[in-house]
Amino acid sequence: MKAPVSEKKRHIINAAADLFQDRGYSATSMRALATKVGLEPSSIYSHINSKEDLLVEICMNCSELFTQGMQRILASEILADEKIKSLIRLHIQMAYQHPASVTVFNDEWTFLPDDTKIIFLSLRKNYENNFKRILIDGKTQDLFEFEDQDLVFSIIMNMLNWPYSATKKYKKSLVESELVTAILKILYKKPLIH
Repeated sequence: MKAPVSEKKRHIINAAADLFQDRGYSATSMRALATKVGLEPSSIYSHINSKEDLLVEICMNCSELFTQGMQRILASEILADEKIKSLIRLHIQMAYQHPASVTVFNDEWTFLPDDTKIIFLSLRKNYENNFKRILIDGKTQDLFEFEDQDLVFSIIMNMLNWPYSATKKYKKSLVESELVTAILKILYKKPLIH
């Protein structure tokens, strides 16, 4: 079980996510981070060990939230289309609650240390496999119609990555409604035309 994070450390992690999102992980200095949180560069190390540790904290926290969300959805006794709606809501919730962290999770994970990267990629692969399993379940339940699960999964994930750039422009409810409609329109079995 993880130790609770102090309020000050949480503030530093959030500020790091903002800077990593704006400047990129490589271009963010500890001096810039210290300035952003109102600390002397030397005193920031009393709260954190390194910039790398901050990246690990951000990426692995997002991984954990996505994994927990997926586990709840898989455990629910609902049809595949309702599970897809729940997954869309999970991604939108993450986009609106943690926009900077999820952008870092998506774009900066390649800078993770090798041992953490192995765990991170394993969690991501597991998430993707579970998502694809729900798509296949939808075909089995005669709800969905598509030829290639990997292709349709990639299309959906690209659509689900868009809300992270839309959080300041559109209301969450509108984004959710439009994405649910668009994604299910792609997936649902089309009626036969005579």
